[in-house]
Amino acid sequence: MRVVIAPDSYKGTLDQHEVAAVISTSLEALGHTAVMKPMSDGGDGLLQSFKNEGYTKITVNITGPEGDTIEGNYYFKDGTAVIETAEACGLHLLTTSHPKDRTTFGVGEMIMHAMDQGAEHIILGLGGSSTNDGGYGMFMALGGRATDEDEMPCGIFNRDISKITAIDTDSLRKFSDITLTVASDVDNPLLGQYGAIPVFGPQKGIASAEIEWFQTMLSHLAEKTRAAFPKSDPSASGAGAAGGLGWMLMNLGARITPGGELVAREINLEEAIVDADAVITGEGKSDAQTLHGKVPSVVAKLAKKYEKPCYLISGQLTADLNDHFAAVYALAETEGDIQNVMEDTALHLEQKIKEIFSE
Repeated sequence: MRVVIAPDSYKGTLDQHEVAAVISTSLEALGHTAVMKPMSDGGDGLLQSFKNEGYTKITVNITGPEGDTIEGNYYFKDGTAVIETAEACGLHLLTTSHPKDRTTFGVGEMIMHAMDQGAEHIILGLGGSSTNDGGYGMFMALGGRATDEDEMPCGIFNRDISKITAIDTDSLRKFSDITLTVASDVDNPLLGQYGAIPVFGPQKGIASAEIEWFQTMLSHLAEKTRAAFPKSDPSASGAGAAGGLGWMLMNLGARITPGGELVAREINLEEAIVDADAVITGEGKSDAQTLHGKVPSVVAKLAKKYEKPCYLISGQLTADLNDHFAAVYALAETEGDIQNVMEDTALHLEQKIKEIFSE
């Protein structure tokens, strides 16, 4: 049997490539043929989906979220660059900084580097960011300028937004010949009750008493950039992604698209499924949100299109998804199993594959 393996990561244990590798090895030991197509919905871990798709990994020195110099990676092939913003401003890069002392400057540096390499299409995944600056730092790295009341240059951090009196785009890098595609499953606007700060800010260290201050910063930035970007729409779906980075990218001409669907297209998942006998997908925890653009739902729709059975194997299951897959399985079948499974996820996954496919 030929099986396409298209999982997301099991967060906290195995990335999607490792999950696919365990399933592949287990299936092949049972005499099946495995085709690995690790997936992502555009969040952190996006690069792993392109690891074995013929892309070249490029390492560049960039500015980290706290202003220090770090190394960041992106992938490049045939004029297409795949950038994971978490490489430049991810939560995993933080030490002890306060959220106001962070920047997306490194994201802009990665975009600039990719453009200098000849990129004509840039795909950006927005998951896992630690920033809340509305993409201000990225804007500055791309040649934008911001000045204070004394006409002096403003800094690149979130805290510097309050000092802005004027925005200048004369030196901003031009994107007229570049296609910018943002991979994201977030549909929040920039501002308001469901905006970037109230919804995602607490995950990045913003205290409840500070939410209003950060909201004011983004409102101020939106006001000051209105003249430079007349079509700017803070209420647009996805504008609040990655602390407002989605909004600034849209100002530059980017198009936001569901991450899972984009990744599926880029790695030719549909073509692989056409020739398959069965499909396996999964994620760390499957729940009611799984059916709303998450990796398993994207994979299941493609499998259904070609009438291929799609099996869901996730770390945990907290919703009834039986009607949407040929069969569903959880590595942790009870609450008490969760810690045990997380301690050796690969072993439990291998055992589950043998249990399902050894017949």
